[in-house]
Amino acid sequence: MDLRKKKTLRAIKAAFYALRENKNVEQISVTELTRKAEISKATFYLHYHDIFDLSEKLKQEVILSVMSRLEDPMELLTDSISFMDKLVAALEAEKENVLPLFSGTQAAALPISLEASLKEYFFAHAPHLRSDARVNVYLTYHIQGGYYAYMENVERLGYDRVIDIIAEIQNTLSIMSK
Repeated sequence: MDLRKKKTLRAIKAAFYALRENKNVEQISVTELTRKAEISKATFYLHYHDIFDLSEKLKQEVILSVMSRLEDPMELLTDSISFMDKLVAALEAEKENVLPLFSGTQAAALPISLEASLKEYFFAHAPHLRSDARVNVYLTYHIQGGYYAYMENVERLGYDRVIDIIAEIQNTLSIMSK
């Protein structure tokens, strides 16, 4: 990728993140973003279809980065305590990007995106589990449920306590022990 293109993409991302601090995605216009990024609309459209396309691509980058920080996502099936700790640490490491991308009207997209990526990983490594209803429900339950349980309780109970409780519940329900 040439230097001009890198600079343009960085300017677009920086402008988008800055605008997301105070606005939902639906409130950001291409005109506003291009003005802030100091580029033309034509330049923006060379890279993205619209604001939602930009938002989705940035979300995908963040999810890929989170996934790359997980040593072995299959660990959710065998050691949920360790997995949850690593997942939260990976999300925390990406906090600067996670918060603006997955806030407001986009908050529910984070667990959905995590679930899709984790399932993609699981089923690529264990294709025989793809059609296993128990595994599919288990993964959805733990990824989505763990996320919402964490978000609802972390302020009141603290990080360590919430992670311990979620992991304890996950280990109790572990599909691999059945």
